[in-house]
Amino acid sequence: MRALAFACLAAMAGFGGLSPAPVLGHAGHGDEFVQTGSVGQVKANPDRDQMLGIATEKPKVAANGQLSVPNVAIVKAYGQPYVFVYSGTTYDPVVIKPGTVSVNRTVVLDGVTADESIVVSGALSIFAESQKNKR
Repeated sequence: MRALAFACLAAMAGFGGLSPAPVLGHAGHGDEFVQTGSVGQVKANPDRDQMLGIATEKPKVAANGQLSVPNVAIVKAYGQPYVFVYSGTTYDPVVIKPGTVSVNRTVVLDGVTADESIVVSGALSIFAESQKNKR
């Protein structure tokens, strides 16, 4: 019984180490990508992306013209929120300016446009992939 309790405690203590390290990143999109922070561009890989559950969609446009993205699409680091934009062959980290936050979505005031596809599922996995070259 003690071994089971110890194993549970050890497992729970390990989960704190899974959170991503804070980084800054701002970039262009696709071929114009310029790395300026610690978050790098990630090449798309259909096999890996399917395994990691990566999904993309265009931002939702409200009747008033405001764009919004799912809250889980936003990765925050050093106080900078960003999303990964899918350019067709790469995922590019882009700093955004968030607006109003609701239960499931955040209004995006600047950083992405309505015609760009953003990672809405698996953003933290893409972030982790961007950090592999840093190690």
